[in-house]
Amino acid sequence: MTMDEPVAPSLRRALHSAPSLAMDLSWVISVAVRPQWRPKFPAVFEHLAGREDLAERVRTFWSDCDHDTCFTEMQVLAHHAGALEETSPPALWAALEGAISTVPTDIALESESPEDRLIFLGRLERLKASPTLFRSYMELLQEVWEPIDEIWQHALPMLREAGRQVVAEIESGRTLSEVTRGESCEIFKARLGDITQRIDSGYPLLVVPCLFFGNSLYLEFPGLTLIGSGLQRNDAAARARTESLARRLKTVADPTRLALLHYLAGTPSTVGDLATSFGLAQPTISMHMKSLRESGLVRAERKDGRMQLSADPAAVASMVEELRGVVSESAGADPPPV
Repeated sequence: MTMDEPVAPSLRRALHSAPSLAMDLSWVISVAVRPQWRPKFPAVFEHLAGREDLAERVRTFWSDCDHDTCFTEMQVLAHHAGALEETSPPALWAALEGAISTVPTDIALESESPEDRLIFLGRLERLKASPTLFRSYMELLQEVWEPIDEIWQHALPMLREAGRQVVAEIESGRTLSEVTRGESCEIFKARLGDITQRIDSGYPLLVVPCLFFGNSLYLEFPGLTLIGSGLQRNDAAARARTESLARRLKTVADPTRLALLHYLAGTPSTVGDLATSFGLAQPTISMHMKSLRESGLVRAERKDGRMQLSADPAAVASMVEELRGVVSESAGADPPPV
């Protein structure tokens, strides 16, 4: 190359991934209002079982809530609040409450049809105008999310790894359509060329790996494109799921750690107690506890000035269910609810 030859500008993609409570909540709401989806999403319906009154309140909260227009205004509000990547329920609720008075109601929302855009922005205007309506709205969101929060929180490491792998695949040359299965979203298909060109030019893209997910999720916010990647439907996410599970299984594959976990399931103990009971040095016990705690299988709580350790039954049950689901899927059977 000579000094007179033009130099092509270096393109920097602004790609990022993160789990989003708001996005997974939006999908749970979408499923809750569709009884016909029960066979397709048993995990969500399991957590809503016996709560038909709640599903009915979700279905009827907005009189214009049909299959295309369920609660997208909450996602818009979360973006305005800077809380799209929030994973703590109290923090998300506080962010939404703090942002409702200033959320704009004239944004473009290019990912939505003109008709749906008017619906969503009209809802935000109503929520801004009525503190009573907004309070009822927030109470409904919290009631929907509360029974599934624990299982979602346990899935966060898996979701983060899945998101990282999706971004890595985009960086390696796979198209957005390939990594997100976005072919079922007509607006996404129609805009795919423009979206790709903008992202290649440095426009920010947020990939959200979702646990409770359907076919596709595409949202265009001011200054940000968001694309959802379903954990159950994405190849990279599936690898992340098994890798995360494999790490936890490796932790309990050690006979001593498995024995310690079994002991802690019935007898919460300190490191000193465990050293005495198992006849091992405290540094050895501490090493095993570090592995079990990093895997999320053991929790610690300070009581009377002493750090007491105990097995986390929900985390252990989640690991067992994940293993059962992976084995069932590989055998061609339907996986059990998450």
